[in-house]
Amino acid sequence: MQIDNIGTNSILAQQQAQNLQGSKDVDKAKSFASELQAAQKNTLDDPAYQKKLKDACKGFESMFIQLMWKEMRKTVPENSLFGESNGEKIFRDMLDTEMSDRMSEAGGLGLADVMYKQLTAQYQARKDMDARAKASLAAKGRQVDLTG
Repeated sequence: MQIDNIGTNSILAQQQAQNLQGSKDVDKAKSFASELQAAQKNTLDDPAYQKKLKDACKGFESMFIQLMWKEMRKTVPENSLFGESNGEKIFRDMLDTEMSDRMSEAGGLGLADVMYKQLTAQYQARKDMDARAKASLAAKGRQVDLTG
């Protein structure tokens, strides 16, 4: 997965951490900066990172399905005779969450697959472009570090 300007973002996060007064905010900002730096090192060449990306795409699809369920339920009128208790509403929300998670795991709408393919294609295109640029510069007798 390619995250544009991640090096710049991590530098900005570090600068913000230095400008903050409260120790809790400083710790949060430093933690965020270190997470950005770790994300910069992750690549789709790592199978563990590929799995994380697939799981994130499935999680997004699950959330999308859950929002769809919620909006569809709004179109159904409530039971005017007995009404609905808070317990029923909570149970229905939990049921919708579980159904959307299971739908996503079973293949869902295909949104997770499309997102994963798009993100990996962007990463591969960037990697190929960097390789071509390095080869072109090497042919001209120049050496340049294109990482970061």
